[in-house]
Amino acid sequence: MFQTSALVADVEDQKEEDLELVWRDVRFEVPGKVILDNLWGSASAGRVTAIMGPSGCGKTTLLDFLAQRIDTKKRGRSVSGSITLVGAKARAAYVQQEDALVGVLTVAETLAVAAAFAGAPRSRADELVREFGLESAKDTMVGTIFQKGISGGQKRRLSIAVELVARPRLVLLDEPTSGLDSASALAVITQLSQIAGAIDQCKECKRVAVACTLHQPSNAVWALVDRVCFLAAGKLVYFGGTQAELLDFFNRCEHPVPQYANVADYVLSLINQDFPGHADVDKIVAAFAFDPPEVPPQLVVPDVTPPRAGGFSRFITLCGRGFKELSRDVGIIGVRLAMYTMLSALIAIEYLNLGDKKGDTDVNARVSVLFYVHAFLVFMSVAVLPFYIIQRAVFIKERCNGAYGVPEYVAAKFVVALPGVFLIAIVSSVLVVFPAKLNGFPIYFLDLFVSLLIAESFMAFIAAIVPHFIVGIALAAGIFGFNMLVEGFFLFKHDIPVYLIWGYYYAFHTYTFRVFMHNEFNPINDFNGPQFRDGKQVLRFYDMGNVNVTHDFAVLIAWIVFFQICYTMVLYFYHTGRR
Repeated sequence: MFQTSALVADVEDQKEEDLELVWRDVRFEVPGKVILDNLWGSASAGRVTAIMGPSGCGKTTLLDFLAQRIDTKKRGRSVSGSITLVGAKARAAYVQQEDALVGVLTVAETLAVAAAFAGAPRSRADELVREFGLESAKDTMVGTIFQKGISGGQKRRLSIAVELVARPRLVLLDEPTSGLDSASALAVITQLSQIAGAIDQCKECKRVAVACTLHQPSNAVWALVDRVCFLAAGKLVYFGGTQAELLDFFNRCEHPVPQYANVADYVLSLINQDFPGHADVDKIVAAFAFDPPEVPPQLVVPDVTPPRAGGFSRFITLCGRGFKELSRDVGIIGVRLAMYTMLSALIAIEYLNLGDKKGDTDVNARVSVLFYVHAFLVFMSVAVLPFYIIQRAVFIKERCNGAYGVPEYVAAKFVVALPGVFLIAIVSSVLVVFPAKLNGFPIYFLDLFVSLLIAESFMAFIAAIVPHFIVGIALAAGIFGFNMLVEGFFLFKHDIPVYLIWGYYYAFHTYTFRVFMHNEFNPINDFNGPQFRDGKQVLRFYDMGNVNVTHDFAVLIAWIVFFQICYTMVLYFYHTGRR
């Protein structure tokens, strides 16, 4: 089983140089395959330890094990081994391979937000800007699909800096040089090497243990690595120093490293079993298989949860960041507002002065415009779905790294959404109600506002359960289409088949439409058509004679609460960051 040692060390009595992360007997199996096969190794303060091997050898899985990010509860999985920390209690930071950053924030703002989450002073953010060579880019946005931002190398350094705000003693990084050119990769590893040996730079600094997965390091990068753990097919090929010790081992295995060769490239090609010309990996594994060194008796468990500010403080920080996103990202509100404005203006032009007309055909026109407004303005909420999915990646990273919890995140997202939805609802209402001379602007606006909030909450929920925004758009469109079909416009309530009548009561469109209808027709008593003489006749004709506006508003608000709860539950149970 997965184990960690008991907390027995007295931190005050330990030397900072003694900090060492040790893993032993690490084994991870899934049905039909052994991913990690009895691995051992360590990462020490003041050193950079690289985990290397061919693609699919288990590098990232081992790193996830060390960061305690493997979901051990998944069916069919078997996880065993121990992680212990020798010398001192320490907090760990994990830097994932993907740079999950908020694109509309500047470099300085990104680090300031990270400091706020961790309860660290703002000066810590300024310090990291200098340490990571980001001063020239500190006022530059990270970058979005609409606006170019900082370079890939700067993003990588920023991602690392964000996780160092809380001053962790153990830093785990997954492919920190992935996708970078040689100069950027060297800059990143150089910075990691400097972090590891920070005690040499100032008296107040503490050495850090750095462990990272690497793919194909250049000679310059390799020279900065102190120890390496080579894996092949989940087995330990070699663990130790990168210079004489490694060369001596492969000489004894009758696979001497050629003079002037890139050592890392040579070993990787030697143990890569996917292509011809590889060595007998099992033989090399057997040659290295000996008992790992004994772990000292004084052990503590690495703390993977960094310090953080209080819940309300985190909520305020999330709201502040969210409002910056709302104001800066043209896709979140700007494009949507333009869409709603254009459509509402077209409706106003087509139905200009409709309220002055009292014939039977004009009644049908009023009903049609009320249906179209709520059905299609709600439907257009699918445009926000891609942004929720983009933000989901940032949430998973930050939640897993302990920046905040699910409740404050969901609450902040809802609060931040309110101004944008309010603006869309008020603009759409003004552009339709007054030119068309419809009745009851306050109720019309409130009904549309609440309905758009339901749609926003529903999109957040959908974004949490689908793997890709295309799937989410298709799912949301299908559900909205069904709701429109059974809400009482195309078929009156008494005409809906018995096997679909449940949809009439389930669809929130039903209650939005009924409030619109009641608000528009209930005050009218001067129709001049042969079929309708007043608005109450119209409501009875559409099976809406007994509409209770207060009741329907209560149902709509209940839908908001329901979708927010569903959103919270999905994030809490399914987006933990564990793999």
